[in-house]
Amino acid sequence: MNRMYRNMAKGVLHKALAVFLLLAAVVTAAYPAAVTAYAAESSAAELRGMQDMILDWKYAKGGESKFLSGDLLDGAGEGGSDWIAFNISRIGIEDNQAAYLSRLQDVVEKLYQDPNSDGKKYLLSDIYRIIITIEACGGNPEAFGKDPEGNSINLLKDGIWNSIWGDPGKQGINGYIWALMAVDSKAWEEPKDAEWTREKLVTSILSRQLEDGGFGLIKTDASDVDLTSMALTALAPYAGSEVQYTFTSETTGQTVTETVDTAAEAAFTCISGMQHESGGMVTYEQQTSESTSWALMALASWGRDPDLDEQFIKNGNTLLDGLRQFQLEDGSIVHSLDAEEAETEGNNMAGYQALYGLEAVCRLKEGKCNTFDLSDAPTVSEEEIEKAGESLPELKADREKSGEEALRDTKNRTALITVGIAAVVVLIVIIFIIMMLNNRKKKKMISGPDADSGMSADEDDDDDW
Repeated sequence: MNRMYRNMAKGVLHKALAVFLLLAAVVTAAYPAAVTAYAAESSAAELRGMQDMILDWKYAKGGESKFLSGDLLDGAGEGGSDWIAFNISRIGIEDNQAAYLSRLQDVVEKLYQDPNSDGKKYLLSDIYRIIITIEACGGNPEAFGKDPEGNSINLLKDGIWNSIWGDPGKQGINGYIWALMAVDSKAWEEPKDAEWTREKLVTSILSRQLEDGGFGLIKTDASDVDLTSMALTALAPYAGSEVQYTFTSETTGQTVTETVDTAAEAAFTCISGMQHESGGMVTYEQQTSESTSWALMALASWGRDPDLDEQFIKNGNTLLDGLRQFQLEDGSIVHSLDAEEAETEGNNMAGYQALYGLEAVCRLKEGKCNTFDLSDAPTVSEEEIEKAGESLPELKADREKSGEEALRDTKNRTALITVGIAAVVVLIVIIFIIMMLNNRKKKKMISGPDADSGMSADEDDDDDW
């Protein structure tokens, strides 16, 4: 009898335990969702704080009342200035945008005074950056200043659709990338007679995808985190499209037909393999903040939250964890964690790239459009730009490029360096051949049938080689 009661008790206990476990499972299933949502909201606030720290570091000691003033204002048209103007505009800071547009308009009008000579100063990607900065600040790149004949300047037409400066990709794949980002930044209408259509720009990018899924600046370069992330960012507006693009691969020579999604999947897999266990991205065997910022941009542009994306979580660390490593106590961002000497001062380029990488993630978390989707940018009228320009002092003479700009230009000219190295190698080979042939002639003059006369065995030998 006791055994029967014990069995009944066990049965009741088992049922109670099963009910308890079921309730625990339901609670557990609901709880992570609530925690995740809270973490995402809190993370967005933290990232905005990181942005504030970078801006405080850059400008707290300047003594200027506005960000877009002083040397930064006079540097309009240079990367170090344009990207700050772009960033504060995308963050939503109302500053001195009308004055900046006026200065930028001076740069563009000067460019049109002698397009050929200024082409040496500006790469095509510089023109595309200027277009994007104009839009972010509230200007209209289709009507931005006057050319020497008094005609309205259309940078989209002259710089991309029917480029007066030639093939957008002549400097490398980044020309195609930034051209595509510029025309898609506000869904600009494509002219019927456009030489460089969206389809042509997309296929020009896809055709340069390497076999490992990544992209390099030129065909002979290995896959690079920055270039691959830039390509992904440019291709993001075509995510989910069933359009099939057909092109000839520049690396294999084969005809390929695929969607953008297929190419993107391979590209994300490629750069995922370049992520360090700390969460940061590795370029040329060094963890760099710039590469980490661009990987954040790529993920966010494709709607992928780096806090949750398992493909980009290594050893429990996310890309955001990786970027945090580069921020110093004063708010600045350093370039590398693996330099021979530890970096103790912030880097301007690292700072402004971190700003727009963080902006991309913040916008994703806050439900806003992508960083380079400028459909929500403010509008500044031509009258406002002209009025702001009237109060500006005369622009200083052309300034020398900063070390940062020079470094950027060096990176963009990798193709020229590669060609130069190849030329040196060829020259060495030619010299070696000449020396060998001269040595051979000397031997023939010493041991040949005409050695006594000082003549070679064959007087036409020079003509032969």
